[in-house]
Amino acid sequence: MKTNKQRAKWGLLGLLAFLVLLAIHSWSGFSRELIGQEFRDTMQFDHTVYYEIIEELPGMMVEPVTKEELIEGYRVTESTIEEYRYRFGDLQTQLDSIRSQYEPAEGEELSEDLQEERDQKLADIRRNFEDDAYVEEKLLAEWERKVDSYIVAQQKQRNQFSINYPGIGYLLTNTATGETFEKEAGVADAYAVDYGSNSRWLQASRLEPTNDEGYEIQGELDEFMASYSGTVFIPSSYIGPALEEYKNRQIVFWVLTLAGVAAVMAGVILWRRWKGILLNSDILVPINRQPHELRLLIGGVLLFMAYFMTAEITRGMFYYYGFDDFTFFTAFFAVGITTIFLLYLISLVTTLNLYSYETSLAKRVVEGLKGLFLNRSLAWQAIIILVIVFFWGFGTVLSGIVGGMILVWIPATVFIGIPALYFLFSRIAYLNRTMAQTARLSDGVVNEPFEIKGRSRLTEHAKVLNGLRDQLVTSQSSQVKSERLKSELITNVSHDLRTPLTSIITYTDLLKNPELTAEQREQYVGVLERKSARLKTLIEDLFDVSKMASGNIELHKTKVDVASLLQQAIAEQQEALDKQNLDVRVSIASQPVHAYMDGQKVWRVFDNLLLNISKYSMPGTRVYVALQETPTHAVVTFKNVSQYELGDDTAELTERFKRGDQARHTEGSGLGLAIAQSIVTLHNGEFDLSLDGDLFKVTILLPKGAM
Repeated sequence: MKTNKQRAKWGLLGLLAFLVLLAIHSWSGFSRELIGQEFRDTMQFDHTVYYEIIEELPGMMVEPVTKEELIEGYRVTESTIEEYRYRFGDLQTQLDSIRSQYEPAEGEELSEDLQEERDQKLADIRRNFEDDAYVEEKLLAEWERKVDSYIVAQQKQRNQFSINYPGIGYLLTNTATGETFEKEAGVADAYAVDYGSNSRWLQASRLEPTNDEGYEIQGELDEFMASYSGTVFIPSSYIGPALEEYKNRQIVFWVLTLAGVAAVMAGVILWRRWKGILLNSDILVPINRQPHELRLLIGGVLLFMAYFMTAEITRGMFYYYGFDDFTFFTAFFAVGITTIFLLYLISLVTTLNLYSYETSLAKRVVEGLKGLFLNRSLAWQAIIILVIVFFWGFGTVLSGIVGGMILVWIPATVFIGIPALYFLFSRIAYLNRTMAQTARLSDGVVNEPFEIKGRSRLTEHAKVLNGLRDQLVTSQSSQVKSERLKSELITNVSHDLRTPLTSIITYTDLLKNPELTAEQREQYVGVLERKSARLKTLIEDLFDVSKMASGNIELHKTKVDVASLLQQAIAEQQEALDKQNLDVRVSIASQPVHAYMDGQKVWRVFDNLLLNISKYSMPGTRVYVALQETPTHAVVTFKNVSQYELGDDTAELTERFKRGDQARHTEGSGLGLAIAQSIVTLHNGEFDLSLDGDLFKVTILLPKGAM
């Protein structure tokens, strides 16, 4: 309860700080527009009225450009003549193009009319290249057609403008010509916008490019910019919504301002009242334990987040005049972040006198980085490479911005950047190989020496590791291996042996009860029989895998038909497979596949794998068993879909007492795959297990020749 009250107090202070941030944002972002400024001088007015209506007036109503002005303003120049001549290629290209257009089909002749038409076009093209006056005349005619098209489009646009904005009036004077233009406002309630004298001038274009020809004309001629003084009368109905919106924004501004001032006053009063309680609150204890540098970093991040979140909230309130769902949830999180920031700020301020460099995080970071310079040559090599890579990347960006930098960047890349990267990558590759070899050494692979390359510090380290490897090889003995195996067996077998043994002991005690009925006694004896058989199976499998692991087993190899042996194993497990509703698809060659091996042991491999399939396959799925033959091996493949999640580590599945059913809902010793793998290994074969999601696949390669 006490902690909840403390959290409520901190939350209230965080809310007040949040309101102060909103007031700060409203002043920094909107005070210039909303205080001491007329509506007509605001950006809102420009977007609502000026750009859509007033700026269009000179070209639409006041003084639209005339056809005569457009024609008189056009001048034919040598460049426009040349552009027209070569618009479709040079002389020969254009002539060839015309001839190809009039080329008759094979076996036909060109009519006299078409010949005449073709010759006229050819003559016209030749004259274009011979007579400037001829081209100038054509350009003037083309320009007049564009002007006519523009004037028609302009008149339609002007009519539409008058329909869209009726009631607009104006009294404007062209400051260059002195000509005055007047139109009486169509409504009594109009908003007057003044231009000229002490106000700004109305500057706009008289040419409004309303179609493609208009844009071409604007590109050829000046924009017909004109400056006007006077007054424009806009019906209040056009401005009313925008003006109301502006006033609403002013209300929001002053509400936030007053809320911010009130929040500052309330925060000061509450802090003075609650200071003792809050500084001793349990909430500050875990924060005070953090290093000062970490608190400063977290506080800075929180302030950054709170500042920009409140900025977005302020903009939302000014444009939507309240809290929509997104703004509300953003404000909720912003209050929380501001509260946490206050906690970190107060924690830093109140414990600043306890800061000591000797116990600080900064010292720990410095001490940690000292290891970088235990070998100065290696450290400076790394620093130089990083500097080169940094400036290389910076130069790459700069070469795409500054013209001519590519001439410096290319040789720098070839002679500095690429060699530096090769040096860095080769060292990293050497380090990775050394680390990988170290990992293999820790896994017991001692017959691979570390690579000795060059004369760097990494090379010296590799030499030291080689010395450690030699010591490890010398210290290994058969006694160590034996002790390790015994310890591993004891650890792994304890759980699986304990379960049936516990059941045997329990039911043996139950049988001692003289009041048992015959039915109960028969039931308990049945349980003892099953658990004893289970215990026997575990012990036999344990002995088998132990003998195989130590190599203390004898193989009786003969010439065996692998196909028949596999079919026999499938037949013996068919009932268990059918019980799980598994559809077994067998692909075995009709002719015998002989191999020199111990048939009984290999049969056990097949039997163990099929038994695993019957226990752990997803019911109702297909199982694939295939036998293939190569010149040197018999290849047997088993594939099924597991009903249990197997993970990605295939090595775990061949460990002793490892089962696909982690919850141990099924019977089994967990030694089946380990025994199968050991038998195949004793035959100098290969046992490959792979997983693809829930697809479980085992591939066995058995040598065919005598070993």
